[in-house]
Amino acid sequence: MKKLYSLFALVALLFAACSENASSISGSTSVPNMGNNLTPESPVLCSTIGVTDSLEAIEKGCIWSPDMWSRTSGYRVRTGYDNGTNTSGIWTWHTEGNVRFEWPGIATAEYDSMALADVIDKCDGSLCGKIVYEPNENEIDSEDASVAPSAYVEFYFAGKDSLGNIEEADVSAMKGICVEFSGNLSYLGLLPSDSIADLNDYFINGINLSTLRDPDISWPKTKEVCFAWYRFERYGSDNYRVPIEDVIAHLKGVRFGLDYGTEFNIVSIGRYHLPNFSTNLHPVDETCVPIGADSYTCDCEFSQYLDMVLKDNELIHFMIRAQETDLVSYSVLTNECIDRTRDSLSKQSHDAEPVGSLICENPFPIMIKCADGNSSESQEYIAKENDAKFDVTLEKGIAAVDSLFNYCLSLSD
Repeated sequence: MKKLYSLFALVALLFAACSENASSISGSTSVPNMGNNLTPESPVLCSTIGVTDSLEAIEKGCIWSPDMWSRTSGYRVRTGYDNGTNTSGIWTWHTEGNVRFEWPGIATAEYDSMALADVIDKCDGSLCGKIVYEPNENEIDSEDASVAPSAYVEFYFAGKDSLGNIEEADVSAMKGICVEFSGNLSYLGLLPSDSIADLNDYFINGINLSTLRDPDISWPKTKEVCFAWYRFERYGSDNYRVPIEDVIAHLKGVRFGLDYGTEFNIVSIGRYHLPNFSTNLHPVDETCVPIGADSYTCDCEFSQYLDMVLKDNELIHFMIRAQETDLVSYSVLTNECIDRTRDSLSKQSHDAEPVGSLICENPFPIMIKCADGNSSESQEYIAKENDAKFDVTLEKGIAAVDSLFNYCLSLSD
């Protein structure tokens, strides 16, 4: 039973594996990419012109994935989605209410790659700073006093058009996004086209990054975390009118929400990826010829991963018992109890699931893909599971669920 439930949870994880008010939109920058050797033309993604062969890619001059922000990118980076104006890959910054940015260097609010050049130099290639809250006691009735303080930075994929409007891009091929950062970032949000934003009532599809600051998890100071696009349906509202597939097909860029009173440091933005385990795969199934890893985890988040598997197992066991029981023959009280308990277990399972996949120095695979199309658990995962005495914990969890289910049934007596 454990293996059946664990695999179910693992499959769920696989689909699961950062005046000063607003930056003005002034002219497009004439400063080219700094710190890279790309040609002046905006690179073309191979997938958009139907190229699948490496030799053909060289002939066509296309790239497999867009270059994104990193410490070697300089002040602007060609994202691979530039609209031809050379204005993509630029940071802007915004504040609302009584907060301000405290930059380590000179910063201007223009939409230009040089606007934050001195800051990026001072941050050794990253984008770093601090958000400061400044209540104005002499202007209690001022406009700022009635606005909730917030601060954020934004990064655009396509750039501006000739009228200075931020254009959209179809970034579906990225599969998701990876960000490396340190400090207290509150959320990572998607910035869709104006029409999509209007349909969504301006709720932001995003990820709550505050959960990545859990003091009980011994994550490294600087974290790289990857999020599949579908993860962005969780932030703000459960009633989005536009599917996430349409949002990412019309995306302007991303926004990093920042907590005031804290420092932040954004190191990199990249396309969704998982570690390469091609030389370090040890399947439990001796007949498995490994060809890759389906899922992985890290030592620093392994306990959180096991908790997710445990909660998934408890929920699945409860639902199986409910399906196998003729609840129609039981009282209203019993059925109400079953519904409440199921909802509670479902919430616990949802809350236990990690929002993203942490990229760490020494990851280890959980499930391994085999050449025959099957999958096998890795020896490393089983060893760590045994060390954690997961079997004992799972038995206790299942027993507790049985007790809850039996209590609900007893209400009909």
